[in-house]
Amino acid sequence: MFSNQRKTIGVLVEAVLNECPSRLCQGVIQAADELGYNVAIFTSYGSYSNNLEYFKGDCYMYELPPYETLDGMILILDTIQNLQTRYHVLKYTLERCQCPIVSIREDIDGANNLLVDNTTCMEGIIRHFIDVHGFTRLCFMTGPKERWDSIERLNCFRRIMEEYHLPVDEHQIFYGDFWKNKGSDACDWFLQSSELPQAIVCANDYMAAAVASELIKLGYDIPKDICVSGYDGLKDTMYFSPSLTTVEVPFFEMGMKAVEIIDKKQENPSQTENYFFDVTPLTRESCGCQRINDREVIATRRNWFEEMKIERNRKIQFNFLSIHLGECRNINEISEKIPEYIFNIQGFKDYCVCLCKDLEKMEELNHYTEQMELRIAMRDCNSMGPVRTAFPRNELLPAEMTSDKPQAWYFAPLHFENRTFGYEAIQFRTPEVTANIYFDWSTNISNAIQDVLNQHKMQTLIEELEYMYDRDALTGMYNRRGFENRAYTQFADAKRQKLPFFLAIIDLDGMKQINDIYGHVEGDFALKKVRYAIQDTCEPIFTGARTGGDEFVIFAYNIPKEQCLEHMDAFEDYLQKFNQLEKKPYHIHASLGYLYKIPEEEDSLETYIKVSDEIMYKNKVENKLRRNEPLR
Repeated sequence: MFSNQRKTIGVLVEAVLNECPSRLCQGVIQAADELGYNVAIFTSYGSYSNNLEYFKGDCYMYELPPYETLDGMILILDTIQNLQTRYHVLKYTLERCQCPIVSIREDIDGANNLLVDNTTCMEGIIRHFIDVHGFTRLCFMTGPKERWDSIERLNCFRRIMEEYHLPVDEHQIFYGDFWKNKGSDACDWFLQSSELPQAIVCANDYMAAAVASELIKLGYDIPKDICVSGYDGLKDTMYFSPSLTTVEVPFFEMGMKAVEIIDKKQENPSQTENYFFDVTPLTRESCGCQRINDREVIATRRNWFEEMKIERNRKIQFNFLSIHLGECRNINEISEKIPEYIFNIQGFKDYCVCLCKDLEKMEELNHYTEQMELRIAMRDCNSMGPVRTAFPRNELLPAEMTSDKPQAWYFAPLHFENRTFGYEAIQFRTPEVTANIYFDWSTNISNAIQDVLNQHKMQTLIEELEYMYDRDALTGMYNRRGFENRAYTQFADAKRQKLPFFLAIIDLDGMKQINDIYGHVEGDFALKKVRYAIQDTCEPIFTGARTGGDEFVIFAYNIPKEQCLEHMDAFEDYLQKFNQLEKKPYHIHASLGYLYKIPEEEDSLETYIKVSDEIMYKNKVENKLRRNEPLR
């Protein structure tokens, strides 16, 4: 946990950039600061995309919290769209947490639950349309079929309609996604009915705004032709024209209450209670009941317009960020670009990127490593420059990113599809700006890391291919190509500087007999032994290579002749000792031919190789005669 040793409360939430979870987190942070707690908010960006691999990578964030060591856990599970993810989050929490657990808006056994009565709230809106406006043709847009809150709110609609003996056909109900994507589909569905709906009741504000926007596009007047209502009381409902009828949920107060409960339950975390919050119906222009004061409307929409201008500028800056990050060749270069753009994240104070240890060496990674590395860091808006500090994952942050005061950090995943890179952490100056974690920002950082890793992988592959092209497969020494690439350059330097060079041709004696009598495995063994002899006695001073079947060559320049000859003597001693110590049915001998001289301007390395080879062959004949071996 954070190194400042303060108690820490964890928060699990999806899509914290949305208003409802943002306001909840603001309340959590304010109460935690007053009571002296750290806050660690773990968030992903949501499952609205159809890219399943991306969603998997996004959800690894919920494996990051150190569940066992937290002093409190707050679950905002209704923000997590995927049911399987919600199940795993809940399972992790209940199995591992030894601390007080608070669930917001969802009743969970084993947790303290902060609840609002969805039935009563939704009932109030529906009854308002029927009792006050006299409507009989109502449509209902709910959330996904499998969501408990969708089911609960839809059942309320059906029950009230049945109570008033009002029919409900298939075109009066549409399943949305609690987001802004389905407004057009919902209107198409509702407007297929033979009778125009008098009101469309939506299970949240995002869907209500989407439906209202689509109706206006289609030429309908709200509320004259069709009334629309939402749920949650988002500030966007005030900005919308006409302002939307909705239900205001006290998210900020619920966040504060969650921290107070955790503090109260520290001594007895197993004791749980349920707490209920009142909600407030807000009847506005979209149902024709209340017209907001013109001055208030003008001020509200002016603020909204200014926010939109700021947001537009941020998106432009993020486009430039994407271009500049695409030019980066490594993570250090990414860290140099971030300070130029991070100020577009309004109100940030501290920022860091923590990546999995040895990320560049990992082919595929779908989890966080036990050791993480701080790779990008800013404190009080100032860059700490390139860093690479390792720390245990369960500490979440290294010591240099913490202080002795209560801290509130947001943790968001960095990944490309389902490949995990690590996470970014951000701390804001005040709770009021805690919603400003941007999907575009994180996506740009993740894509840049993926590009850098791809570049690194490509460079590694190129180096591996170059190694393969330059190396002999059996011995691992340079082959003829590798030798020429290096020795010719060295020879040119020797010629230019008029420095002496040493060139030796080494040929394994009796290679054919070893292969014919003892087999090619033993022949390969003999070749490798010559390679080891060169490696141990000549390298790295000399460039060594296997240039043919049983032929080797070594080259160096600007080395004293006496030293060169000492290395040759050491090479021959190596083989002699091997023959004495090893009980092989054959001996390994090699013939040498070498030159030591200052190259002439008109001569080439090939010329000297030919001369050395002739000397080697002459020595080979003499060696065979001395050993009474056949000349073949």
